[in-house]
Amino acid sequence: MSTPAADASADQLWQIVPLAEFRLPAEPAQQVASRKLRDFWRLLRSDDASAQAPARAEKDLRALPEVRLEHLVPPVDWGSAHAALDEALTDWLHGDTPPVRFFVGPPGGGVAEALGRWAGHRNWPVIEPPTTEQILAGDTSWLDDWPRDAEGWLLPSLERCYLRHPQGLTLVRRLLEALTAGRLGRGLVACDSWAWAFLQRVWVIPQPEVYTLQAFDGERLSACFLQLAHRGGRHLRVRNAHTGEDILPWPDASSEEAEKAQAASAELRRLAAHCRGNLGVAWTYWRTHLRTEPDPEEAGAVEQTEDRKDEADTVWWSSGRAPVMPVETGDDLAFVLHALLLHNGLDLATLERLLPLSHGQLAAVVARLVQLGLVEQAGGRHRVAPLGYAAAREFLRGRGYLVDAF
Repeated sequence: MSTPAADASADQLWQIVPLAEFRLPAEPAQQVASRKLRDFWRLLRSDDASAQAPARAEKDLRALPEVRLEHLVPPVDWGSAHAALDEALTDWLHGDTPPVRFFVGPPGGGVAEALGRWAGHRNWPVIEPPTTEQILAGDTSWLDDWPRDAEGWLLPSLERCYLRHPQGLTLVRRLLEALTAGRLGRGLVACDSWAWAFLQRVWVIPQPEVYTLQAFDGERLSACFLQLAHRGGRHLRVRNAHTGEDILPWPDASSEEAEKAQAASAELRRLAAHCRGNLGVAWTYWRTHLRTEPDPEEAGAVEQTEDRKDEADTVWWSSGRAPVMPVETGDDLAFVLHALLLHNGLDLATLERLLPLSHGQLAAVVARLVQLGLVEQAGGRHRVAPLGYAAAREFLRGRGYLVDAF
């Protein structure tokens, strides 16, 4: 059992484009008319269906067990962008072009991960970022060990080479000067889009040398989610819990339904627009809002998985809820969210050195943001959570803060 979308080559999912050619997914007209975040989940239900009983009531559905999610929605394979990167970088590798190529992407968008897999195939050294102390001291000895003679190298996180602090920019200025002058050899630099917006005020980099992953629209999200399910060995059918309609293309649907499903469903086009084409964020929404019906025979479902590979898994797309900004917000919340985004996450000790907040104030604000689901902790760093990203970005944009272009 397969679908055209699932059979699409993984290469077709990925598009590497110059930064100037990045395009956000088009917003459906209905979503444009109701742009506010609180309307997003309401828009997942059609107007006609709103007066009807849902296909499956929310109270009758439950979250999928983690082990089943791992089969149906395994992690995105950023390495599948390999062929697209090959095509985009072949001329650069063998041509007389500027030795350093920059890639920019939004938080969770996978740019650093895709480049890491690509560089790993070539055994290129990966440059570790300087320490907080080296950045604040402007210690350029960090550059002394740069592998200038290697065939190529990867700096996967330019955003961790500076701090928005009076003493936090000297080192990155020296780095950018050396990179653009070609003194560090041939290599790739990945940078988070928020840090990129800020660093453009520190050092202007010629835009023709800057690339990114093109935003995922509804059609490519649909193909990606189907391929992920097939990679997990499952045939996945996803239906809207409110309308009962298929969200992913489904070969057993009637002709009319199949024709509607071949194009990206309205839900996936709205999801693509809401996530601004960010695959990592869309993937988190996708797996978070899948639901299943209670199955009294499911007690041994995990053990039966291998025996049921030819069967389809039918799950339901629930409207659910996403984190929202509290009604009462002070400057403290904005300070913390903006600092976290500008550096793609920070540990609390470093965050405290950047903000005009006492240790107690900072701890309280961070704890509140975590409780709201807007911030999460991973690897010793706090960062804006994927499900909270849209709310945080809109909040900061509305307050006139510097935001990224993604």
